[in-house]
Amino acid sequence: MLPTEQILMWQQLFTLLSNLPNHSIPSLKASLNNTIEFFETEILSQDIDRLPAPIAGKIRSYLTESHRLLRLLPIDLMFIAAARNPATVQQRRQAYQAKLDLLLQYCQAVIKA
Repeated sequence: MLPTEQILMWQQLFTLLSNLPNHSIPSLKASLNNTIEFFETEILSQDIDRLPAPIAGKIRSYLTESHRLLRLLPIDLMFIAAARNPATVQQRRQAYQAKLDLLLQYCQAVIKA
Protein backbone atom coordinates (compact mmCIF):
# COMPACT_ATOMS: atom_id res chain seq x y z
CA MET A 1 0.00 0.00 0.00
CA LEU A 2 1.12 3.52 -0.77
CA PRO A 3 1.95 5.98 2.00
CA THR A 4 -0.91 8.34 2.84
CA GLU A 5 0.99 11.34 1.46
CA GLN A 6 1.25 9.74 -1.98
CA ILE A 7 -2.39 8.64 -1.95
CA LEU A 8 -3.41 12.23 -1.18
CA MET A 9 -1.31 13.51 -4.09
CA TRP A 10 -2.99 11.11 -6.52
CA GLN A 11 -6.40 12.02 -5.11
CA GLN A 12 -5.59 15.67 -5.70
CA LEU A 13 -4.53 14.88 -9.27
CA PHE A 14 -7.81 13.01 -9.77
CA THR A 15 -9.71 16.06 -8.50
CA LEU A 16 -7.76 18.45 -10.72
CA LEU A 17 -8.39 16.27 -13.77
CA SER A 18 -12.08 15.84 -12.90
CA ASN A 19 -12.56 19.59 -12.54
CA LEU A 20 -10.92 20.69 -15.79
CA PRO A 21 -13.20 23.25 -17.44
CA ASN A 22 -14.66 22.32 -20.80
CA HIS A 23 -16.30 25.56 -21.86
CA SER A 24 -13.33 27.30 -23.51
CA ILE A 25 -10.01 26.15 -24.89
CA PRO A 26 -7.94 28.98 -23.28
CA SER A 27 -9.24 28.27 -19.77
CA LEU A 28 -8.84 24.54 -20.34
CA LYS A 29 -5.23 25.04 -21.48
CA ALA A 30 -4.43 27.11 -18.40
CA SER A 31 -6.00 24.59 -16.02
CA LEU A 32 -4.33 21.69 -17.80
CA ASN A 33 -0.93 23.41 -17.58
CA ASN A 34 -1.44 23.87 -13.82
CA THR A 35 -2.39 20.20 -13.51
CA ILE A 36 0.69 19.09 -15.46
CA GLU A 37 2.88 21.31 -13.29
CA PHE A 38 1.36 19.77 -10.15
CA PHE A 39 1.99 16.26 -11.49
CA GLU A 40 5.59 17.01 -12.42
CA THR A 41 6.52 18.84 -9.22
CA GLU A 42 4.56 16.88 -6.64
CA ILE A 43 3.98 13.37 -7.94
CA LEU A 44 6.98 12.71 -10.19
CA SER A 45 9.33 13.99 -7.49
CA GLN A 46 8.20 11.37 -4.96
CA ASP A 47 10.63 8.58 -4.18
CA ILE A 48 8.88 5.34 -5.04
CA ASP A 49 12.02 3.23 -4.72
CA ARG A 50 11.36 2.88 -0.99
CA LEU A 51 8.16 0.96 -1.69
CA PRO A 52 8.13 -2.84 -1.89
CA ALA A 53 9.31 -4.00 -5.33
CA PRO A 54 5.95 -5.21 -6.74
CA ILE A 55 4.14 -2.02 -5.75
CA ALA A 56 7.01 0.23 -6.90
CA GLY A 57 7.01 -1.40 -10.33
CA LYS A 58 3.27 -1.00 -10.68
CA ILE A 59 3.37 2.64 -9.56
CA ARG A 60 6.29 3.37 -11.90
CA SER A 61 4.19 2.05 -14.81
CA TYR A 62 1.28 4.28 -13.85
CA LEU A 63 3.63 7.26 -13.48
CA THR A 64 5.11 6.69 -16.93
CA GLU A 65 1.77 6.28 -18.66
CA SER A 66 0.19 9.19 -16.78
CA HIS A 67 3.07 11.45 -17.70
CA ARG A 68 2.82 10.40 -21.35
CA LEU A 69 -0.92 11.11 -21.46
CA LEU A 70 -0.53 14.43 -19.67
CA ARG A 71 1.98 15.52 -22.32
CA LEU A 72 -0.41 14.46 -25.11
CA LEU A 73 -3.47 16.33 -23.80
CA PRO A 74 -2.18 19.83 -24.76
CA ILE A 75 -1.54 18.54 -28.28
CA ASP A 76 -5.12 17.30 -28.46
CA LEU A 77 -6.28 20.76 -27.37
CA MET A 78 -4.20 22.31 -30.12
CA PHE A 79 -5.86 19.97 -32.65
CA ILE A 80 -9.32 20.85 -31.31
CA ALA A 81 -8.58 24.58 -31.61
CA ALA A 82 -7.24 24.18 -35.15
CA ALA A 83 -10.11 22.04 -36.44
CA ARG A 84 -12.65 23.82 -38.63
CA ASN A 85 -15.00 20.99 -39.55
CA PRO A 86 -17.53 20.20 -36.76
CA ALA A 87 -17.05 16.47 -37.33
CA THR A 88 -13.30 16.86 -36.87
CA VAL A 89 -13.81 18.92 -33.71
CA GLN A 90 -16.05 16.17 -32.34
CA GLN A 91 -13.51 13.48 -33.24
CA ARG A 92 -10.68 15.44 -31.58
CA ARG A 93 -12.78 16.05 -28.47
CA GLN A 94 -13.48 12.32 -28.23
CA ALA A 95 -9.76 11.54 -28.46
CA TYR A 96 -9.05 14.12 -25.75
CA GLN A 97 -11.81 12.72 -23.52
CA ALA A 98 -10.56 9.14 -23.99
CA LYS A 99 -7.10 10.14 -22.76
CA LEU A 100 -8.58 12.07 -19.85
CA ASP A 101 -10.77 9.11 -18.86
CA LEU A 102 -7.74 6.81 -18.97
CA LEU A 103 -5.80 9.20 -16.74
CA LEU A 104 -8.65 9.19 -14.24
CA GLN A 105 -8.62 5.39 -14.26
CA TYR A 106 -4.88 5.38 -13.61
CA CYS A 107 -5.38 7.73 -10.65
CA GLN A 108 -8.03 5.42 -9.19
CA ALA A 109 -5.82 2.37 -9.71
CA VAL A 110 -2.88 4.00 -7.91
CA ILE A 111 -5.11 5.14 -5.05
CA LYS A 112 -6.34 1.58 -4.59
CA ALA A 113 -2.87 0.03 -4.95
